[in-house]
Amino acid sequence: MQPLYRPRPVLKSPRRTIDRRTPPEHAVRRLLSGEVIRLTDTYSTGADILEELHAHLRPPRAAAGYPARRAFQRAYRDAALRLLAPISGHQLALTGAESLGFLAELYPEHTGEFWLPLVEIQELYGAWRRYQDGTHLAVIGQRIHPFYGTYAPTRTSHLELLATWLHRYQGARDRAVDVGCGSGVIALMLARAGFSDVLATDINPNAVESLRREIARRPEPPPITTRCCDLLTGVDPADLIVFNPPWMRGAIESPLDRALYFEDGLFRRFFDQVIPTLSPGGRIVMVFSSVLSLVQPDVPHPIESELSRERLKLVEKLTRRVKPPPDEHGRRRRTRERVEIWELVRA
Repeated sequence: MQPLYRPRPVLKSPRRTIDRRTPPEHAVRRLLSGEVIRLTDTYSTGADILEELHAHLRPPRAAAGYPARRAFQRAYRDAALRLLAPISGHQLALTGAESLGFLAELYPEHTGEFWLPLVEIQELYGAWRRYQDGTHLAVIGQRIHPFYGTYAPTRTSHLELLATWLHRYQGARDRAVDVGCGSGVIALMLARAGFSDVLATDINPNAVESLRREIARRPEPPPITTRCCDLLTGVDPADLIVFNPPWMRGAIESPLDRALYFEDGLFRRFFDQVIPTLSPGGRIVMVFSSVLSLVQPDVPHPIESELSRERLKLVEKLTRRVKPPPDEHGRRRRTRERVEIWELVRA
């Protein structure tokens, strides 16, 4: 098993410090100038500084384009990573900080003091709450408990459409593969659909660990095995291969980014691997979205590009309008996005 992804620990104490006596706007200027600063008093001091940083950088409106939103996220994170918080005995050593269970799991060798960026601690807190509480997904009739650093769906239109396709599927159900399994929802759907052997692969070791723990939670473990690998590397032939790839092109800066953005070469590698891995008469199912055409119309459509090579042919394409989640006021923003299921076979 590969080492789990975790925020990189800082082992040498930063020389410059900050506490509640410094106004948040002054702290923000120091962070933006490139200073690395460590907190010395309360968790709320750091939270106030990050809130001020967020406001200072002026987040774009919801209707702003993808480049503007991505640029804001990068600028905020670059500055926020310079605000460090102390960890001692696997606890956040700040007044008012809550217990954080992932620290002991991710840093077993660091029993003394070290430092982590507060923004990454906030992400660990959010991940810890999701891991403990779980999220109920109607498509599998169960809760999932995603481990830190693992992508979990925040909406389910694409999964509901996949469930529709699986209900109509008439092919063999001996072996299926969920490529890039993330938190394992599609692998669990395949097991629920009656496949006797389901393999879930992911290049992210945290995703593989997350699904392993999910399987162990079940009173009757489903017939799912896991493998940490790139796409279909070393995978035996299967009757059905399902791939829910990232839907937009972008730079990969963390394991979670691999679930959201694709870089050049990803789809070519997948299609080169999937053709020899498909059993005779088998099916490939791509779970995709029209968001690529809406937001990045200059990016060639990866599935259409592969079909033009005539190695595979399209059997059926299903689409469904996305039902966006409500905002903080309960309103749903209109969207032209549609989720897609592409069923492919060898040409």
